[in-house]
Amino acid sequence: MMSELPQADRFYEGRDDNPYWNESVWFSVSKPEDHLHGLIQYYFRPNMGMLNGGPVLWDPSGTFSWNCLYYNWSHLQALPAGAGKFDMTARNSLSVKVLEPLTRYAIRYDKEGLEMDLLWQAIGPMHELNTGDPGQQQTARFHVEQPGRMSGTIRLDGREILIDCFSMRDTSYGPRDYESLATGGYFWGIAADSSFHAIAMGEAEQRVIGGFIWQNGELSSLVSGTRRITDFGRYGPSRVLFEATDKLGRTITATGEIDEGLIFTGYTDHTVIWSLTRWDWDGVEHWGDNQEFCPAVRFRKIARGELALGS
Repeated sequence: MMSELPQADRFYEGRDDNPYWNESVWFSVSKPEDHLHGLIQYYFRPNMGMLNGGPVLWDPSGTFSWNCLYYNWSHLQALPAGAGKFDMTARNSLSVKVLEPLTRYAIRYDKEGLEMDLLWQAIGPMHELNTGDPGQQQTARFHVEQPGRMSGTIRLDGREILIDCFSMRDTSYGPRDYESLATGGYFWGIAADSSFHAIAMGEAEQRVIGGFIWQNGELSSLVSGTRRITDFGRYGPSRVLFEATDKLGRTITATGEIDEGLIFTGYTDHTVIWSLTRWDWDGVEHWGDNQEFCPAVRFRKIARGELALGS
């Protein structure tokens, strides 16, 4: 029974009547040696009867929605009758099902030359993102991340791509209104037995407002930190320095090398430069991504050369 699933695996029964109430799901997928990266994301707006999202894949050959490897992040899908948060098949064929609560999820897709048969498996515990930042509280009442591995097969226009990669997932619920969203970054890295995640707000030097360290079998929330952009690419950061401290007093210093990334405009009122990222944390390679976001009006000025990155 769906009601027997833990809260993170099902819809929140106490939602209010806000039309912007949001229930989201996201998994990352990549093949780092080919600089192939992607997202499998969908979100429900149950009070609107709506479901948005789908798979997106890209590599350096195309970094816009109109020339990337694949893009079917579909707007205006009706909420499927009887759908669960992790038990649904969308109109665009994306199917997700929980196999083991908080641990294993099956992901399938078959449309327009893309087939996906994937399994996400947790390798670490789930972390709830708690932050005193009012902007973040406005976009999600409940938000969790969890490190894992993605495995399986992707077939794209007859090309078979074997997937066995580190993968972060998140899920959330709550009213989500992006009109007040500021500039910042959402980023993470995973290795075999350690991982980190953070969200930071600001321009070239950003203040960490939430996240975690998972190391030596212990997960702990971040209490302070900064992420400094040391080099910029065409539209977003290309190299960053991340330094933070968790509640246990542990510190992290990691440098990230960021691919050019996809210019993701699915949210319409803000733009995300979504990039595969290679992290060096104390000499250990961690793979992850960097989601650099800013209001769409600001990004258009950057893209037109009217505003410099980091200003």
